[in-house]
Amino acid sequence: MNTQLKIPTQNHNIQFRPYQLKAFCNRTNGIEIWLWGRQTGKSFTLAAWAVDRLLTRPGRLVTILSNSRTNGMELNAKCAAICERMKKVFEQVDLSPDTTFEQMNMETRINVKGVVGRIKILASNPRTARGFSGDLILDEFAFHENGKAIWEAAEPILTSNSDYLCRIASTPNGKNNMFYHLIHASGLPVRRVTRTEAWRDGCEIFHPMTRQRITPEQARENALDKRAYDQNYECAFAAENTSLLTDSLISQAEAAGVGSICHDNWSPEALAYLNPSRTTGSLYVGVDVGRTHDWTVVTVLEKQGTQLLVRAILRLRNLSLPEQQERLGQICALRPFRRACIDMTGLGLGLYEYSRRQFGSRINGLNFSRTIPLPSTFALEAGNATMVRVPELLALQLLRAYSDREIKHPIDPILREDLRRPERLTSPSGQVSIAADRDSGGHADHFWSLALSVHAARSVPTGGFQVISMPGRLHIPRDYLI
Repeated sequence: MNTQLKIPTQNHNIQFRPYQLKAFCNRTNGIEIWLWGRQTGKSFTLAAWAVDRLLTRPGRLVTILSNSRTNGMELNAKCAAICERMKKVFEQVDLSPDTTFEQMNMETRINVKGVVGRIKILASNPRTARGFSGDLILDEFAFHENGKAIWEAAEPILTSNSDYLCRIASTPNGKNNMFYHLIHASGLPVRRVTRTEAWRDGCEIFHPMTRQRITPEQARENALDKRAYDQNYECAFAAENTSLLTDSLISQAEAAGVGSICHDNWSPEALAYLNPSRTTGSLYVGVDVGRTHDWTVVTVLEKQGTQLLVRAILRLRNLSLPEQQERLGQICALRPFRRACIDMTGLGLGLYEYSRRQFGSRINGLNFSRTIPLPSTFALEAGNATMVRVPELLALQLLRAYSDREIKHPIDPILREDLRRPERLTSPSGQVSIAADRDSGGHADHFWSLALSVHAARSVPTGGFQVISMPGRLHIPRDYLI
């Protein structure tokens, strides 16, 4: 829904969505923070706000500090578009001595009652922040280098004149910047607009391929990196460099055609990857047993030398324990199967006990609440720790496999999102630890299932394996059986 707004002193209308209108019209807050998601009309509203200040304050100087020359040029073009819609005579000049960002100096000039007001767009730095005497816009402030020094230079000028207004606008960019600090520690008023909120007010979203209208939920589902989506569009501040598995580690492990992801049942494609006539290595399984609203995830990887190839991932939801046991049994019955590790904490205990009775010592259970001695091979990763919880050891093993480029797995957005959940934390003293709590920010079912499968492959017991046959009701091809 669009609302017609008549800009003060003008006879020509400009359309705003309701949330834009509220931001534009506010003159009560001398300093105000606009925390807006991408593609919600923030730059258009800022440009209209700047033009209006020249129209209502003849001769006014509005200084805009931009984080890049491209963004500065775009905002300058929007100022021109606002003037054209209002049929207002304006002049734009580029006073930049060269094309470098540091020398950017663009102006939009409007003559009101014989007095020229200016919108000046400059590169963001402490020097330019000291040079204004009027209104100030800090555009995409979360991305400004030296943001703390810029704010320290600008704040005294803003407090020296009650008629000077300031708008600090940006999408989030992690937590290590002045924009985040101002929002959470300054007490300044914050106007927050997420993509979901903007969509409810008429801001449309289109599918990147089909170009059909979609909802914010569908847009997020299509996003490869959910954390980046939440930060860019839903105003969620992501902490930089905290994910145990970084984007680069995950990206280098992703491979098309390495395996298959299934829901509720093993697909023919997945079973083809696991066919003994095709499999040259041994199969290892990790099972993370879901809680009330979570998946049970079964990961099957094939070990070829030092390489760990994820051949199949099965997601199970709302299936009874016997049904889960049946799905796991199909894989444990395969000739190349060597070992499975099951999360036996809580609900997983039943699945472990049943599978152990049926397949013997090849089924191992891990209690995630236990604390165990840290193997000496992981001393550097865990700092000075000598004892770790089971999840931390599993996470360290998985991290090493990724760092050594030993893992390959299918490309899947849900898998990628789960792999990024566990975090690496650094204390003020520099001690590094792993936040491997499965109840923090989601259970990371796929992460733990994969970590359990790697643990199974890395600590295989010696000796022979029992020969097990499975009931015919599983409909497993004869050549798949041991």
